[in-house]
Amino acid sequence: MKKTFLLLLALCMTSVMFAENFVMIKVKNQQNLQELFNRQDINIHYYNDNFVLASAENMSDDMILLDENSFASNENYFIIYCNKDEQSNYVSREKNNAEILYSNSDIMIVKPLNTELKPAKNDGMVAISNKTAKLPIATRDFPTVTEEDEFIKGLMEQVSIDNLTASVEYLQSYESRYYNSDYAYEAANWIQEQFDNTSILETEQFPFTYQGNQCAPNIIATQWGTKYPDEFIVCGSHLDSYSYSGVCPGADDNATGVATVIETARILSQHNFERSIIFCAFGAEEIGLIGSDAYAEYCADMGMNIVAYFNNDMNGYLNPGDDIHIDLIYPNAVETLGNYYMNVANVYFPEMQVRHVNFTAGDSDHTSFNQNGFMGIFPFEDYENYSPYIHGANDLIGPSVNSFEMSQRFTQMNLACIATLAGLDTESVSENMINTVELFPNPANNQLTLTNIYEGISEVQIINSVGQIVKEFSFESTTTIDISDLNSGVYVVKVLGDNNVTKKLVVNN
Repeated sequence: MKKTFLLLLALCMTSVMFAENFVMIKVKNQQNLQELFNRQDINIHYYNDNFVLASAENMSDDMILLDENSFASNENYFIIYCNKDEQSNYVSREKNNAEILYSNSDIMIVKPLNTELKPAKNDGMVAISNKTAKLPIATRDFPTVTEEDEFIKGLMEQVSIDNLTASVEYLQSYESRYYNSDYAYEAANWIQEQFDNTSILETEQFPFTYQGNQCAPNIIATQWGTKYPDEFIVCGSHLDSYSYSGVCPGADDNATGVATVIETARILSQHNFERSIIFCAFGAEEIGLIGSDAYAEYCADMGMNIVAYFNNDMNGYLNPGDDIHIDLIYPNAVETLGNYYMNVANVYFPEMQVRHVNFTAGDSDHTSFNQNGFMGIFPFEDYENYSPYIHGANDLIGPSVNSFEMSQRFTQMNLACIATLAGLDTESVSENMINTVELFPNPANNQLTLTNIYEGISEVQIINSVGQIVKEFSFESTTTIDISDLNSGVYVVKVLGDNNVTKKLVVNN
């Protein structure tokens, strides 16, 4: 009995000895950030241009201790965006729900105690989970645009203010789109219907949970590239809204962003592009970027080659007296993508100001992609004068969305950047060929069956997430092949013949 007690005591002492601390380390510059990622004594869970949040077994002089035994009793920590004047109100309201670990003029870092945390009134929150963050890596060089392209310009001219208005009007008709409400599910289904109205987009619902609760799903629509289907250009927006009062039509935050993605998908899906394009509507952004993080983590785990992510969140409020302009938010680690966006803007809208800003009072879904190793940027209406009506009952067309001309401009920029990167394919067959080939089951394991409704022999390539051809064969009518040797993950099935078709295949082996 005594030996058993001593063994248990030793085990307890060992677990305490090796318990990790949750710490903050201030970032001096981009080189210093890279040095922090190279360190072996810390595990970085979150980073920005100003600080990292990490777990560390041993303390050093450059660390600020936030919590002992990191993640021992909580699934997440949270960055709460809340200015100094409002922090006391937040602490008073959430005093039984959260422990404040750190605060400065813009944020608080908090540890939830016994219930779901809520954001501060206007500026949202970011959930920090016990996983390792990744610095973005450029997968290719971004093109330098020197003059207007007539095809791209023609696409931009198709962006309809009437369509943008109709989408915002519909989404604001919901009293609220809180992340797990019936209205959020209805809005998600409606967005999927808009994607389904095209003949080429492959749509799906991406389910995820938050603290054990099912959320309204992410809606994902993929337009497969004809030449480089394993290279992805992604644009997204969040579909949820939030208000303490419970009434939150969410016109600017973020029906405008959803409208931009839907309109971009409508126009681009009428043409064929060399690279794949993914259109997203994310759930549960307001409570910590939960939906986009779940999807970005999935993409990283699958090894997907995401060239760039373009975020769309709040583009309809123009401060009275201001000219249309764009504040571009991104960490220094993705400067090359930011420069590409500004290059495109300078060519197509040389009179419009686009400026890179260091926004420390809020966040959005581009951060989920940045944290998972992808380059993502966030064009924003104005980091100092954004809509004062968000997260409230007056986030409506009129007071909050007062310039659909500006929303049109943001949509045109989103479309131009994506179309240029994706690359028009003038040689591929019509997008109506998308349904000529079927794969089943999908997801698949061990065996995959392909059917082709057209006569003739087709050549098939199965391509993994890094662009390697892992299987190549011919088939006519119906063929079943062995895929038991493929690792679990996302693959592209490319059918070459009279009717070129590209499909996604998920393998679960």
